[in-house]
Amino acid sequence: MTTFGKYLYITFFVTLFLFTTVLDYFKNGNLALLENIFYSFWVASLLFMLLLFRSRKDEKKKHIV
Repeated sequence: MTTFGKYLYITFFVTLFLFTTVLDYFKNGNLALLENIFYSFWVASLLFMLLLFRSRKDEKKKHIV
């Protein structure tokens, strides 16, 4: 993964965390920080794993050809 990809991943995590925190605050009147950290980490990790799987699959195709 390139440096740009790492920064993009971190930016996605922080943006998702802030978005869910602000949304919870306006919906429920509380911040629910711990719940939002777990949710953001779970979604960002799933996305990261999917990106890794896709890049490995592309590498295998390049070696076969």
